[in-house]
Amino acid sequence: MDGGHETWARWRWHKRSVRHARDIHRDPECDGVVHSHTYRYHPPGSPLYERCVGLSWCSRCRTYAGAMVRVPSDRTLPDPLVGLGEPERSRVLRSETRLLDHLDRLARRGLWPPH
Repeated sequence: MDGGHETWARWRWHKRSVRHARDIHRDPECDGVVHSHTYRYHPPGSPLYERCVGLSWCSRCRTYAGAMVRVPSDRTLPDPLVGLGEPERSRVLRSETRLLDHLDRLARRGLWPPH
């Protein structure tokens, strides 16, 4: 691999069934902080509104996991995209890895999770 491709590959997100999964290309004993975010997948009023997506990720080893989770419909979830304009918000929401990049930048700046 050339140097540019190796650098890019190192910063790619790798989906795993669990974070910090043993992998020959990653540090098997990563001690990075695991962050998380849950968001609604279905619109309000939908019978599936309580079914949400739960993401957790490690910035250090660039692994993440996602699963469907139940969140009561009366619970308000934080919106990490609140400051984005509609075109950018839609672009980020169309890609799980773009969402992770955005959330990870917030976490590195100390803005995620919200206090």
